[in-house]
Amino acid sequence: FDRRGRRGMARGALPGARRSILVATRRMSDARKRFQGRCGASMKGKELRRVLLTNDDGPNSPFFDAWVKHLREGLGWECYVCIPAGEMSFVSKSVSKGPLRLDRKDDHTVYVEGGSPAACVNIALHHLSKDVDLVLSGPNVGHNCGRSFLISSGTLGAAMEGALHRFPSIAISFPFFNGWMNWTEDEVFATCRTASDIVFSIWENWESQTEGSIQAEVYNVNVPLGTGSQGKYEIRYTKVDCLASYGSLFGSSDEDQTGDEFIWKPEGIRVFESTTIEVGSDVEAVHDRAVSISPLRADFFRASQVLVPETSNPARP
Repeated sequence: FDRRGRRGMARGALPGARRSILVATRRMSDARKRFQGRCGASMKGKELRRVLLTNDDGPNSPFFDAWVKHLREGLGWECYVCIPAGEMSFVSKSVSKGPLRLDRKDDHTVYVEGGSPAACVNIALHHLSKDVDLVLSGPNVGHNCGRSFLISSGTLGAAMEGALHRFPSIAISFPFFNGWMNWTEDEVFATCRTASDIVFSIWENWESQTEGSIQAEVYNVNVPLGTGSQGKYEIRYTKVDCLASYGSLFGSSDEDQTGDEFIWKPEGIRVFESTTIEVGSDVEAVHDRAVSISPLRADFFRASQVLVPETSNPARP
């Protein structure tokens, strides 16, 4: 990013992707001061006035309180929070049918009992906080990269729900590499600050970030935990990795002697440790501890390009 939020073009990687750039924290701080100075970033002539926040880890997320505090107090953003009352990871864009009960914590914070992340976004956009400019989902506790994770992610599912209702939406994830809760408050704060700077720049340049004539509707962003705490960091525009994937997600319960009970025992979920990683992908960026930004759309437009064999017969007996 330069001081105007512009990016260089890719060099020999993905068509339309941007060259990875070393970004000084000072430059992003300039952007943040510019944002505060005019009380909003422009997209189609609009100011960024109100943001809908949600997540899939619920109120006990180790990152969410720091994230909300930074956006509200550090940047002065008006934020409406609507999140699941409990952890709702790996639910994709499923929508809870309810009945769903709201636990109103204050005028700008609601927990939804039994609500999936996508359900939280739907309820908020249509009933609680209709006048928002941007949907921010996350920060996810851990990475969200690679096709298998993006299809499964409740964090991205919530952002996709926002996009389906024509709201610019961004999914944020904080990959970590040194074990659960093995991080400092300073690292979390630095990551929140970096992530908010990236969100601001995406918002400001949304119109110009296209792949050909196709406009991005959702951005999936991975910001490795601690990014920004050491000054410079790398940002890459990436494609979604279709090779690295998880294995079995369930295993037999040790307490069940019949073998008929399965519990959550995921294998291979640290996809950034895979031996098969696509060059130029989100998984590769996370593996290299770089920030990954993947432009996405909430549709199946590429499916129309799949060739159907001439011998296909859709008739059924």
